Amino acid sequence: MEEILNAADVSVSYPDNSLGIFARKKQKQVLHNVSLSIRRREFFGLVGESGCGKSTFGNAVLGLVPFGGSIRIDGHDRAAEARPVFTRLVQAVFQDPLGALNPKKTVGFTMEEPLRINGIGTPAEREEKVCRMLETVGLDASCRRRYPQELSGGQRQRVCIGAALMLDPRLIIADEAVSALDVSVGSQILNLFREIHRDRELSLLFISHNLDIVYYMCDRIAVMYRGRIVEQGSADDVYRMPRHPYTRLLLSSIPVIGAQDGGRNAENAPLETLRPACSGACCFYHRCPHAEERCRTMQQLLPCGGTEHLVRCWKFADTRNSV
Repeated sequence: MEEILNAADVSVSYPDNSLGIFARKKQKQVLHNVSLSIRRREFFGLVGESGCGKSTFGNAVLGLVPFGGSIRIDGHDRAAEARPVFTRLVQAVFQDPLGALNPKKTVGFTMEEPLRINGIGTPAEREEKVCRMLETVGLDASCRRRYPQELSGGQRQRVCIGAALMLDPRLIIADEAVSALDVSVGSQILNLFREIHRDRELSLLFISHNLDIVYYMCDRIAVMYRGRIVEQGSADDVYRMPRHPYTRLLLSSIPVIGAQDGGRNAENAPLETLRPACSGACCFYHRCPHAEERCRTMQQLLPCGGTEHLVRCWKFADTRNSV
């Protein structure tokens, strides 16, 4: 199946400001050679704990941070082509809708702005498209005259989704798009994403820390830890048959009503550090209860039970082949 996004060996570093004002500034690497691809019309989930680098990856795809490696969107090289090319290919829906909207501009102005900047349509045509888009995301057309602070959190997020769709992009990046909303409103937004995905020719990269939501929404899932993909596969494979110890840890931390230990299963991996970190070792080496001597050189994803299901772990992989 044709790919809409192909990321190869993507690395991102940020200035390390924790050393003090008189120390020599260093770079802290946040992403380590991340490679993944998203197919056309695919709902792809990227999951991991806070600080693992998943939002940084989304920002790299959007061109918001400098990166090493290669990112191609619909065949266009992010590093080689002008930014306006990608504006019409990829758009984002962020976690905080109030922070994403200009409080001094009306909803209609914000949603019309992408069309106006790109010289699309007459003023009357742009206003008509804004009204249709508001209805598409579940809002009344009269909302175009209101300001963000006059809307609820769920309504603001619907506006952000509508604004992201105005240029008919090929890829939408939803970065923790429901974590700032209450449960009932969040579920409505999730269903809106599914309707948009079903009705439009686009792909979605859904970034979240919640594996339950990602499993419900996505076709395939990649699990990230410390800036590396540690497991990747179909939603059923990753959720029902997790291989990497970190993925099992994430799943075991999900509360289960009626469970005596409150978790998904009794084999919760220890949260504390078990051994010193080792340069060049598996990124989970210092916490993994199954770590062996060969894990000190673990660097690659390996197939486990099929070409689609990959894991960065010697113990739980099919070591006859590697990718």
